Amino acid sequence: MNKNNLETKTKNLDTGKRVAKSTLALIIFAFVGKVFGFGRISIMAHYFGATADASAFHASFKATSLFSILISSAITTTFIPMLAKVEQAEGPESKNYHANNMLFLTMLPAILISIIGVIFAPWLMKIVAGRFDHSVFELSIKLTRISMTGLVFSAIVGILTGYLQNEGRFAATGAISIPFNIVYIAYMVLLSRKYGIVGMSVASVVAVLAQALFLAPYASRAGLKIRPVFDIKDKYVIEALVLCAPVLFSVAINDINSIVNTHIASGLDTNVISVMEYANRLNILIHGIFITAITAVAFPILSREFSSGNYKNGKRAMSTSIKFIMMITIPSTFGLIILAQPMVETLFMSGKFTQHDANMTAVMLRIYAIALTAMSLSNILNRVYYSLQDTLTPLYLGVLLVSLNIFLNLTLVKFLNYKALAIAVCVAHNVTILASFYVLHKKIGHIGMKGYIRTFIKAIMASTVMGFVTKYGFALLSSIVGPSRKFQLLAIIITVILSVIVYAIMCYALGMKEFRMIVKAIKRRRKIQEAKNA
Repeated sequence: MNKNNLETKTKNLDTGKRVAKSTLALIIFAFVGKVFGFGRISIMAHYFGATADASAFHASFKATSLFSILISSAITTTFIPMLAKVEQAEGPESKNYHANNMLFLTMLPAILISIIGVIFAPWLMKIVAGRFDHSVFELSIKLTRISMTGLVFSAIVGILTGYLQNEGRFAATGAISIPFNIVYIAYMVLLSRKYGIVGMSVASVVAVLAQALFLAPYASRAGLKIRPVFDIKDKYVIEALVLCAPVLFSVAINDINSIVNTHIASGLDTNVISVMEYANRLNILIHGIFITAITAVAFPILSREFSSGNYKNGKRAMSTSIKFIMMITIPSTFGLIILAQPMVETLFMSGKFTQHDANMTAVMLRIYAIALTAMSLSNILNRVYYSLQDTLTPLYLGVLLVSLNIFLNLTLVKFLNYKALAIAVCVAHNVTILASFYVLHKKIGHIGMKGYIRTFIKAIMASTVMGFVTKYGFALLSSIVGPSRKFQLLAIIITVILSVIVYAIMCYALGMKEFRMIVKAIKRRRKIQEAKNA
């Protein structure tokens, strides 16, 4: 092996180690954040249940989060490729100037959107939840006006997140949900009895501010020295902001679908909006812990490889990410369907959250779970398009998704009531992801579909075996520990651990290449550690 090949191999190994460590750090912090997140949701279910106040808050939160996620996610999505271009064209020393310019230029539209949101809150709420009765509708307007004031903090979070991810500092970005949830929990435990649901909207603004303050010192240590820059002729920032326009829509597809569903749900039972929110939060648990980590780590790699014209490495990174996502989400779907009822009852059913609310939430969770894989894959495929400087294809796919969702909602809600809302989301996401694979194949040629299909089939087989263990294992443990919520939660945790072990054994037995890679990496690391200790 010559010197150049050795250096290349060493560099690739170092990159692989950094990616593995970054992904692991993201998963750990995302898990901790989700623990706090479920604490927040459980406490909210206890204090506010699925009442009219809770539904008004969820509706206003959806309206505000549409804009905040649009701003933060769209900025992050276009900011990372922009930094990669700057680094290639001008060197790493120029990143600080362009990053600061992006920061201060994006704060202006964020402030403008915030002001518009406060002024036009009544019209916005007519779109989101226009079928509420008068008192709930007026409350939702009030809550929306309060929470809209936090949009500028969302812009700051988007810039800081993009910068840190581009620099490979994933741990901090994975942990930002922790201060967010701590603010909410502290409010509900200490102040909610006095200030009620209105105070929750104030807490939502403080929670985003807490995220910005949390990220700022990490960004500083990564090299971002914040100083005022206002250069409207900056070609890199202009290109990134122009690309934001179509990204704004495609990034927020889930929220647009959610708003469509919320509007229809506002004309059904009062508790339907809250039930939808609780079910959706449980469904995206896996997405928030694992898929976000995989996507965040893969996106800078995809941007660098595709922007430099190295399609072979770009496709390899895409293939690995897609297969890992399927390996994680398919068994998660089985588990969520089987454990939906006990999970909802154990986590939420106390205080104002009734058995009727729990039954409705479990039904919606089972249906939502069928869309989990498609929703997760759309994240990585959209990042592939963005890495190719193609922001229009995700936009067109988003139009398809929303159109299907609206059509199915309006068609099915008369016959299936609230269940139609979840079914529409499920069908729309699965149809759209198939279209996304087809379009990507047409765009860049061979993408390894046979390998994806093999991984999909093997994951289904392994998950089927796991499903029997999940179902009957929980039934046995549940009967042993009794009806106490604490012991039921213990039974769920033990069942999940056993299910993961069985699934891992099945993956290894079926010869799933990606899983065996993980096993080999663990063995290699153990040998290295043993050698160091010796």
